[in-house]
Amino acid sequence: MPVRVSVHEGQPMSDRPLADLHLHSSISDGDLEPEALVDAAREAGMEVIALTDHDTVSGLERAVARGRELGIEVIEGCELTAYVGRIEIHLLAYFFGLAHGPLHALIDAVVRYRRERALQMGRQLSAAGYAITDEEILHVGRHAHALGQPHVAEALVRRGYVRDRLDAFRLFLNEGRIGHVPKKNLTPADVIRAVHASGGIVSLAHPGLAPHDELIAGLCGQGLDALEAAYPAHHEANRRFYDGLARRYEKGVSGGSDFHGPKMRPDIRIGAAGVTKAQLADLRRRARARRGSRAGPPAGAGASQ
Repeated sequence: MPVRVSVHEGQPMSDRPLADLHLHSSISDGDLEPEALVDAAREAGMEVIALTDHDTVSGLERAVARGRELGIEVIEGCELTAYVGRIEIHLLAYFFGLAHGPLHALIDAVVRYRRERALQMGRQLSAAGYAITDEEILHVGRHAHALGQPHVAEALVRRGYVRDRLDAFRLFLNEGRIGHVPKKNLTPADVIRAVHASGGIVSLAHPGLAPHDELIAGLCGQGLDALEAAYPAHHEANRRFYDGLARRYEKGVSGGSDFHGPKMRPDIRIGAAGVTKAQLADLRRRARARRGSRAGPPAGAGASQ
């Protein structure tokens, strides 16, 4: 049975977004399987959505297939973490196609590194006298797309060394602790280059959530295509400000709810933010221009053209 996610009650039809371009499924950290997420989007009245799981595209084919069954367009998306020095930012990739390309290769490399990093944490803990094995960490993370620090933390909890995951990070895994292994961070240039080489575009996610507006000019200079001006936590002043910045730098505007599901974030509904028909058309135009700057369109492109 589809999950009902109410949205837009009492909102004028002209103000409702056509597309929610920021949604997460259980493939990363959401509640709903990709198919159930598309079902919920239909219940919420969406015509177009983008599945933007964190650092993975593994749910896209399932979501696109379900969208075709229901008559909902599912745009290929992904939310990737990058760093400018020690500042963490999130970048949303769109329209890069389903075929394995440079972005998929980059994500695969990130997943492989995270796996080895998690196992190395366990080995350091074991060498320090804490009985954490590769097998335990792999068992904890057996259902996850990517192994990572949280699975090492959970292994420590299950062994009784700490009360909860927060304690595990504080006492064993944070910088300076015996289990810490430094991250191998992506830069914005890494992400932007891979997305563009795959025929897609890149938007800066929720810029008003933890503002580092001083970075935006530099990101635009590196090829950033859009700013996520429409976001549930953005006040009207935020939205207008980032709309204005997008115009100033001749960039597009993206928007979405950052929906994770009724259990994970019950206060956020599908369609709580999104883009209009005109804004979506502009993003499509930018993606076509990116593809046109390459030798040809990405082979095996998915639902979005």
